[in-house]
Amino acid sequence: MDFDKHIHFYVEEEEAKQILICVIAISLAFTIVYAGLNAAVKHPKSFLFFTALSVVTVGSGFILHEMAHKLVAIYYGAYARFQMWVQGLMIMFITSFFGFLFAAPGAVYIYSPRITKKENGLISIVGPIVNIVIALVFLGLENIRPVKFFFPFFGEPLHVWDFGAKINIVLALFNMLPMFPLDGSKVFVWNKIIWFGFIVLSLGFGYFVFQSIDIVVMWGILLLVSLIMSRAFIR
Repeated sequence: MDFDKHIHFYVEEEEAKQILICVIAISLAFTIVYAGLNAAVKHPKSFLFFTALSVVTVGSGFILHEMAHKLVAIYYGAYARFQMWVQGLMIMFITSFFGFLFAAPGAVYIYSPRITKKENGLISIVGPIVNIVIALVFLGLENIRPVKFFFPFFGEPLHVWDFGAKINIVLALFNMLPMFPLDGSKVFVWNKIIWFGFIVLSLGFGYFVFQSIDIVVMWGILLLVSLIMSRAFIR
């Protein structure tokens, strides 16, 4: 890359408002999944506190992921803007009520007639890479200065930084599924070897952090679903 290029990165006022709404929404949805709606009634203070922790761990991963897309897209001369997806917000909350999450409250939209497959692939993969970096930072914090809180709806202390690391690994792996419009579909079309390498390294990292094969099995199941729902593999 030619790093002498001038990158004019800025966030518009309306864009910032939509980002804030999405960060709060995804954090609340994660809280509903992990704590349950009953916790909002039985333990409202703990529910709100866990939502605040979700903003730090989940919200930070979401916003930095999207801003990484925006930065690289601008570097390649495109106009990039985060845009909230109202239908995605509704789907996210509906799925959270059933104990799982399809987190797609919004995304960075890129406008340029000259973006190549390689550039689009690089713009796409940088988001999941940022999530893995954030996970590493949280793991570092867990080892240097661990923080844990007891929540009545969990029954055991929650290690905040460990939780943040795990969530960001999940975000990275989910977004790398080869299912349009997820990042993985564009990376796969650009370079299948890089896509495969990133998945192998991320799953290995996930196995190390989760200390369980479940993360590998669950991602494999999602991959099978994406094979059915996406045409990324046959383009």
